[in-house]
Amino acid sequence: MVVAVYGLTVLTVLRHEVLTPWLTIPFLSVLGAWHLSLQHETIHGHPFRRRWINDAIGSIPVTLWIPYFSYKNDHLEHHESDLTHPGLDNESYYVSPDAWASAGRIRRAAYWANRTILFRMFVWTIVSTVTYLWSKIRLMLRGDKQTSFAMATHVAGLVVVVYFVRSVAGMPLWQFALGTTYGGRILNAIRPFPEHKYQAGVETRTAMVMAGPFMSLLMLNNNLHVAHHDAPGVPWYEYQALARKTNAVERARDAGLLYEGGYAEVFRKFSFKPMGAPLRDGA
Repeated sequence: MVVAVYGLTVLTVLRHEVLTPWLTIPFLSVLGAWHLSLQHETIHGHPFRRRWINDAIGSIPVTLWIPYFSYKNDHLEHHESDLTHPGLDNESYYVSPDAWASAGRIRRAAYWANRTILFRMFVWTIVSTVTYLWSKIRLMLRGDKQTSFAMATHVAGLVVVVYFVRSVAGMPLWQFALGTTYGGRILNAIRPFPEHKYQAGVETRTAMVMAGPFMSLLMLNNNLHVAHHDAPGVPWYEYQALARKTNAVERARDAGLLYEGGYAEVFRKFSFKPMGAPLRDGA
């Protein structure tokens, strides 16, 4: 998997003139999303037993925007949090009552729009990238050592990636960024959209999306999200067996969070219709 992700990315960049932007940018979009899935695996201790090797693999900033070690710390906190709680779960897309009360009409409209998958993919990817990086820069300026280390390693990686793209391959940086950064984020945003949903009185807040071979490989089976949260340390290729063992499908079905039609069902239901209200009670 590591060889495939990085090998195909390098090959696409080196052959960008032959492929033309019409093929290069879509290819890099898929590879950018795949790289984000690979980073998710390295964060959870795969594919190798030695953590430093996994971190070395995952910290190469192919998508340019996310400091790997900040992502790692934040994501591991997500697994220990009260899922979907906007004040406790850093991956929650819900809004607290206080934030809702203080929001004006435009911001409330944006909160509602962000409960649709098309807005999340094409608009919120830009907003969240800017706000996430700005939050990390602010922490770094305040002297947060963990964030400073993450940003320093990220910048070092950026120098290497940009040098390869511009000086070695002679590729316009805007083409690379449009593919891996924006396109990769757009495709990657499909996966987390249906992953978690709060429902009062329902214990299971995590979904199972029965995706086809392409999307399952692109997401490294993280579409079977109940299984992943049952045992975050299990590698992606064992999720299907784990899901059968823990009755993950049945639990998601009971919670109304099973998408047997795959991501096509998610798009059909939530392209324009919100996936529930943005306000989470009890937050």
